[in-house]
Amino acid sequence: MRLPRLKGTANPSFYHCISRVTNGQRIFQTVGPGSEEAEHFVRLMHRLAAFSCISIATYALMSNHFHLLCEVPQPRRLSDPELLDRVEGLYGKARRQALQRVLQGETPGGELAAQELRETLQARMFNLSSFLKDLKGCFAQWFNRRQKRFGPLWAERFKSLLVQDGTALQAVALYIDLNPVRAGFCTDPKDYRYCGYGEAVSSGQGSLRAGLSRALGFEPEKASWAEVGAEYRQRLFRTGVVASKPEQAVISLEQAQRVVEEQKGELPLGERLRCRLRFLTYGVALGSRSFVEAQLSRWRQPRRGSNAAQNLSSTLGSESEQSGAEWFVCWRGRAVPLKAAPS
Repeated sequence: MRLPRLKGTANPSFYHCISRVTNGQRIFQTVGPGSEEAEHFVRLMHRLAAFSCISIATYALMSNHFHLLCEVPQPRRLSDPELLDRVEGLYGKARRQALQRVLQGETPGGELAAQELRETLQARMFNLSSFLKDLKGCFAQWFNRRQKRFGPLWAERFKSLLVQDGTALQAVALYIDLNPVRAGFCTDPKDYRYCGYGEAVSSGQGSLRAGLSRALGFEPEKASWAEVGAEYRQRLFRTGVVASKPEQAVISLEQAQRVVEEQKGELPLGERLRCRLRFLTYGVALGSRSFVEAQLSRWRQPRRGSNAAQNLSSTLGSESEQSGAEWFVCWRGRAVPLKAAPS
């Protein structure tokens, strides 16, 4: 008999969610150049979280399981325009236009169909179970089609732990971001492509930087990333040297002393530039917003051959297009301004 999930009453509530692949199969290549499976999972995670009004404070995608630290606000009714904005972000403009007609009572079902659709969409908002069901289900369908397999991909329903804001929240965030170090995938979480801290450093992902700020007790709107990043990095390395036995520590004392005492948690300029370079080289196009979005449009069209996406790597826009314009890079399926990258 399955026990009901414990739901928080705070606004917001935080949950540590875990799910594993059936039979421990290692389907995610998360080191080196990464893999399309890992990239697709992270893209889907971010899009579904935005759709569901849920924030990912941090995460770690491992070879056969994932950890998510989710921030779930108190539910509220969304207006029709707000619902349609989320539909467009997940499904695109065509789907928005189709559902807009329904919500405006312009389809045969009239107002009854509009209300049914409104309630269906509203039920998916601020709903952790719906978010994880969509994430796991959509990824499993994509993966099964890609691998020409059938049957369950995930070994179990997801596990969730309700986490109190404050010290407990900080401890869970640090635990999650230290997972790849613990597994031997890297010696510094900033170098792991598929964890919240690593992505926040490399891509400047605003929601993840805000999530790590909340985990430290900062107000994201008032704290700078320079302050938050340095503090979080120091705590990562302090936590990494603590273990019940010295040989079980995931970070050496010497490395922790260098980061905490000498660098005060700040990344040296060379390291910041290396992270920025990694951000750029993992993208598939670089140029103005219009240029990058044009390449994305081409990329998403049906194409022959499996190397079509690779052919767009390291592409630059023309001088006339770049002149006076902000630089953008295609990062995980969207155009991201370079100011989001670490400076």
